[in-house]
Amino acid sequence: MSETNLKKGYLSMVEVLALSVAIVAPTMAMAFNTAPTAGVAGTSVPLSFLVGTIAMILVGVAFVEFTRRIPHSGSVYAYTTAGFGPRTGFVSGWALTATYFCYSAGTAALFGNFANAFLSHLGVNIPEWLLVIVCIGLVWFFSARDIRLSTRAALILEGISIIVVLILCFVIVGSGGESGNTAEPFSLGSVGISGVGAGMIFAVLSFAGFEGAATLGEEAKNPKRAVPLAIFGTVIAAGVFYIFVSYSQIIGFGTGNVDQLSGSTAPLDDLASNYMSKSMATFVDFAALISAFACSLGAANAGSRMLFALGRDNTLPKFLSRVHPTHGTPINAVNAISILSLVLYLVVGLATGAPNFYAYFGTIGTLTLLVAYILVTLAAVRYFQKNKDEKYSAIRHFIVPILGFLALLYPIYGSLYPIPDFPFNLFPYIAAAWMIIGIIIINVKLKTAPEEVTSQRLDI
Repeated sequence: MSETNLKKGYLSMVEVLALSVAIVAPTMAMAFNTAPTAGVAGTSVPLSFLVGTIAMILVGVAFVEFTRRIPHSGSVYAYTTAGFGPRTGFVSGWALTATYFCYSAGTAALFGNFANAFLSHLGVNIPEWLLVIVCIGLVWFFSARDIRLSTRAALILEGISIIVVLILCFVIVGSGGESGNTAEPFSLGSVGISGVGAGMIFAVLSFAGFEGAATLGEEAKNPKRAVPLAIFGTVIAAGVFYIFVSYSQIIGFGTGNVDQLSGSTAPLDDLASNYMSKSMATFVDFAALISAFACSLGAANAGSRMLFALGRDNTLPKFLSRVHPTHGTPINAVNAISILSLVLYLVVGLATGAPNFYAYFGTIGTLTLLVAYILVTLAAVRYFQKNKDEKYSAIRHFIVPILGFLALLYPIYGSLYPIPDFPFNLFPYIAAAWMIIGIIIINVKLKTAPEEVTSQRLDI
């Protein structure tokens, strides 16, 4: 195997799907995002998730259409390059690299927090910091090995966590919740359109990483079919899951008690104790910790392939494109992400605590993610306008990407205004600084070695 070639035609559609599902981490999203959504959307949380699902479908179309033509481990990097050229392409890839790194490191910390809570139920006390380091080590091990090992492990773990949550939710809905099943959560209620729109911010963020399967474009069997199906399948399945689980939480607490949901730090845990048993609450904690691990593993795999693509095209150091001769993984890129995650946690995480570490870097990663998404939707409009053929569709290649772009503006606005409290008010500047560094890197590269930048491999 070449030192800069991944294993072509190696992964099945299910294995490709597993990566997107792992990064989205539906169980973890429902463990964290319904409470803040209830704080702004009231009882209309499921409606916010329904609107958010529609928005992500619109954004997902741009990814799907690109993956049908450009299967590439660099995903947004390749797509935006095709639309706007190497400068903007690198910036989008640089942005998404930050996202995957922040998510991998952040959810590793969250794993430590969940694992600590789970083990305490069993009477076992292990320091949180040690559990975080163990998680980073396990992610490092799996990411460096055969990609099938990572994707299958992630799928099994996330699958188990989803089943646990669904069992709880079916029990809640089947029992009628606090005061019976009702369509009220799907109405505007007392919060109106503005409240539902504000809740949409958290709904959209729950889908972050759905495009992860695109980074396996060079390793998938029949990638022009497998990757689009994996991306679209993730968005639709996650959307249905979010709507059902958020509805279950609303009626579980009761439509008249939405303040209890918004004030809960562990709503699924609370509901498991109320509707089933303390043992089920322990299982829910276990589901959350394996979902966090799957997310960290999935993000590390996606991030390493982004670094690999940038290194292969010489926009980042070439050593990042080295592929392991046996496992076929981008080993140096994997090592880079794992070492940086460990160092960052030791420097920042030990001082702030795992939940804050996750919140801080998850926020930064989401801001860079939204930049990458916006660039892809606009790149889709330009690329397909320039490359019209018999498959061109004004709806899929122009109208829907524009609508996707517009749908992203509100969560960006909501993330910046009202100005968040300290230290969250600093994170937009940190994300902006990261983007500026990327702009400097690509401009220096274009000035010193333009022939390397303009020879990017988009026809893999």
